Amino acid sequence: MTRRGSLVYYLSAWILGCFFMSLLIWIKDMYAAKLDHPVAGFAFGLLSFAFFGLVSGAAAALIIAFLLRRLMSALKCKNPVHWAVAGAILAPVIIAIFGTWGRHLEIQQRAGTRLLGLLTFGPKTVLEAGWWLAIPAGAATAFLLCRIQRAFAPEKTPVSA
Repeated sequence: MTRRGSLVYYLSAWILGCFFMSLLIWIKDMYAAKLDHPVAGFAFGLLSFAFFGLVSGAAAALIIAFLLRRLMSALKCKNPVHWAVAGAILAPVIIAIFGTWGRHLEIQQRAGTRLLGLLTFGPKTVLEAGWWLAIPAGAATAFLLCRIQRAFAPEKTPVSA
């Protein structure tokens, strides 16, 4: 295990953040489509969204988790509700920055921007689906990340005289 649970924290940020965002986009699309498909089709759609969300949203999820951890440790905040509020604010901001950057890179179409286009594809997709979806996904992810951070925080041992 890593010191202070960093590996668990960042893997959880990647998996939970991308899954929550994919789930919300999938729900929005299913609600907007109002299609009468069997449940198996819905489950396959969710799995597809989750897989592509993990691939395309990794960079943004890790950056949000890094900034969230640094911000909350600087504020010495250990309350999950405060983390959720910070995540609800930080996630849409980062998604908007990366998504706008991705749209700009798409317009330029330079050969050297392919990797950056891949890194910004997830946030660009979220912007197309609705930037506001990042609010509940960021809040839920940050809430759980606070619980993970607290679980791996070093315990203060009482000083015996």
